[in-house]
Amino acid sequence: MKFYVDCVGCEQRQLDAQRIIDYLGANGHERVETPAAADYSFLVTCGVDNSAEKASLSRLSEMAAETNRLVVSGCLPDISPDKLREYGEFPAVSPRRLEELDSHMTSYVSIPMREIAYPNSSIFDSRADPTGLLGKLTPRGEYDMAKKGYKIRVNNECLMDCSYCVIKDAMGRVISVPFDTLVNQFQAAADRKEPTIMFMGGDTGAYGYDTGPETRFHSLLQKTLEIPGDHIVFVHDFNVNWYLRDARSYDDVFARNEEHGRLRSVMLPVQSGSNRILKLMKRPYTHEAVAEKVGNMRKKHTSIHLGTHVITGFPSESESDFDATVSLLDKIGFDFISCFVYSERDGARSSGIGDKVDTDSARSRAHRIAGLFGDGVRVFE
Repeated sequence: MKFYVDCVGCEQRQLDAQRIIDYLGANGHERVETPAAADYSFLVTCGVDNSAEKASLSRLSEMAAETNRLVVSGCLPDISPDKLREYGEFPAVSPRRLEELDSHMTSYVSIPMREIAYPNSSIFDSRADPTGLLGKLTPRGEYDMAKKGYKIRVNNECLMDCSYCVIKDAMGRVISVPFDTLVNQFQAAADRKEPTIMFMGGDTGAYGYDTGPETRFHSLLQKTLEIPGDHIVFVHDFNVNWYLRDARSYDDVFARNEEHGRLRSVMLPVQSGSNRILKLMKRPYTHEAVAEKVGNMRKKHTSIHLGTHVITGFPSESESDFDATVSLLDKIGFDFISCFVYSERDGARSSGIGDKVDTDSARSRAHRIAGLFGDGVRVFE
């Protein structure tokens, strides 16, 4: 059997797509370069915002016209099933239940999906050779390069309950990977002399909250940062509330890092600096808490680059709310910022909040942040 796999989505969904490739390859099937040449095609979709959904549906339309048998995975089957049906009736498999592929591929597989390990890289990774680049790129450049390198996924779901998010409808509640499994993956990367290692997850900082107090993300960081080597470690999408909850433990880990400098970069999404907007977003912290604790972290641990996410144009965001976000960004001095223009998603609780911000104003605010904070800002519209 010949198969084709494509992905429109984040690094986690790319790893899902790679796991499908590994699964079919382990069962003796051949990957081909186009849907037209395949007996079966698989599309892993994204629904984080309207632009990602639009891109996913566009690719779905193209692939449906080229292939006889198409299976859809990723976030859209759970988030927007009605929109998928506008393009046809396709078997759909949630990313949290990839094992269900066994039932769709009964005649073609003898090795079940549960025996296929989560990969640490994918065919969708395309990066510059990091040799000689680390230490010469900007903090944003290093972080983006690391996202295309060796990745360790610590969990698959999320403990947050943000009002603007629909991804939790596809991913469910957090399930942490066993501690020893993650340490072994890290050791394997060090042994292979991987130059960059990135921790990521559906909710990276929530690692271990479903298993017990003895396994938290700071424990994992402490254990793995002790592993010698020339690798540089990055932390992707570590929601700031988890740092605030356990700042002392993380500061102990960061202090030890000063000895070897392996931890290079941490992404701490704050989303807004307005307490009113944070409350509407269901983000469980305040401007003042972030300014104090992350500000202190920034001063004490200067070897670690800090990034963040913010959203502009959230429903009812006023100019004073926006100014509070600018103020927080200025107080912390993040090395790089991902600025997202608010995207209204059907089914998200934020869609019920009145006093919408027009798109032009939301975009203008995002670009004002870019103008204020320079080349480290990337705007997503």
